Amino acid sequence: MAAAGIFAFFGDCVSILDSDLAEQLTDALTAFDIPQDAVVTTQESSGPPWEPIITNVPHACSGWVDEYDASYRASSLVQMNDRKVFIVASTLDVTPAPGNTVQVAGGTTFSIISVERDPAGACWVLQARV
Repeated sequence: MAAAGIFAFFGDCVSILDSDLAEQLTDALTAFDIPQDAVVTTQESSGPPWEPIITNVPHACSGWVDEYDASYRASSLVQMNDRKVFIVASTLDVTPAPGNTVQVAGGTTFSIISVERDPAGACWVLQARV
């Protein structure tokens, strides 16, 4: 039996969120001026493996910073200085990863601890730490 909201067609699972919902959510967020300029910085390695050259590569995107509620902090998985950073997926040309950094609207630079995607696929949800 398929889970609620999931349909199976010829063995493939299809979510009710698999449509233009991500695009509609992005348009709605943009219409209300919620996303701000942001930069996700990744590290690229070049050169020989025994002496790699690490280069920081900035990727412009849009996003915003939010707080975790007390239940997340009580679980001890989220520290007091952690923030939830949302990045509009369609504005970022790479997949963010733990160890990258993110900065929103010229504010604090955070280290990315974990990366998830929202159910609609509209945003990357980053656990970020100062």
